[in-house]
Amino acid sequence: MENKCTIGKKIKEKRLELNIRMEEVSRQVGITRPTLWAIENGKGNYTIDALLKLLSFFGLNFEIETNNEVSKRNSASRVNSVLDKKINRFIVMCVEQYASFVQESSQSVFKALDEKGIIKELTDDYEDMHGMSTYSLNEYIGKRLLGGAK
Repeated sequence: MENKCTIGKKIKEKRLELNIRMEEVSRQVGITRPTLWAIENGKGNYTIDALLKLLSFFGLNFEIETNNEVSKRNSASRVNSVLDKKINRFIVMCVEQYASFVQESSQSVFKALDEKGIIKELTDDYEDMHGMSTYSLNEYIGKRLLGGAK
């Protein structure tokens, strides 16, 4: 699983590979230097928007893995498509919002959602669920984690 420490490490490696100072990246991306430091070191809280800006700046992508295998979708042509990126952002948003709601780490929330098959449900039902409010999504995730029916 790519957690925030691993993602931050990849961002830092790319920044160092390109020999760009933190101040320069922060200025160009539009985030503070402490936020960049937190992301690179897997520390603190930051917004998914800041993370996505950094990933875009460095041309990096990430995938959500389940059961140590990248989730396979119906068609190989969908890999890295616009829809896949939207689904990944939706999953990350769901995990981050629910983690904030229950005041737990995103990593522990992702693990719990993955173990209960909820990540797969959110992926498979993206078209129906991405328009739901944060409150409704948090309520749905909470019920599913407690063993409620889909």
